[in-house]
Amino acid sequence: MPANATTQQALDALTKQEVGGPGSGSSSSTTPGGESGYEPAYPSNNNTPPVDASVQGFITRFFEVSDDPDRNDEWVGFFGEDAALTMGSDVARGKDELRELRGRMWQAVEARKHRLVKVFPAGGFSGGQQSADEAEFMIFGAVAYRMREGKGDAVVGWAGHAQLRRDGAGAPWRFGFYRVYK
Repeated sequence: MPANATTQQALDALTKQEVGGPGSGSSSSTTPGGESGYEPAYPSNNNTPPVDASVQGFITRFFEVSDDPDRNDEWVGFFGEDAALTMGSDVARGKDELRELRGRMWQAVEARKHRLVKVFPAGGFSGGQQSADEAEFMIFGAVAYRMREGKGDAVVGWAGHAQLRRDGAGAPWRFGFYRVYK
């Protein structure tokens, strides 16, 4: 069962404190991650290639789904058949292992809320050539947890490295590789 609205609001407030504190580079008029928390900033200068709108949508949807423990199949669907995921020392490859890792992620956690701050696009990962069907990026933000059995709340800063692939224009993006650093 997803966390109730009060829990999500409390966790959201914790992530705002984590990413909006002194030295965060955020102005008082802009909330990092937008109001939902799932809208990171993207580069807006001429020296960096723009991040495709479909990749931006993928990132937003992935973290919305990731924060709902009842959406396991949908979460696993964000990954390719042979995708690799590393979270700390926990590693999964392929849909079955991803599903098991997803279950472990929620064992001690009652609710969680990500706040995405920035996405940094990288070049292509197939021999250094950029492809319209590949996207690579680094991302950072914070995640707030409400632990089970009254063990309190925690906020953790994190960063991730992702490689996405799709089978042609219009096909859905899928993670081929994703690593989370905490």
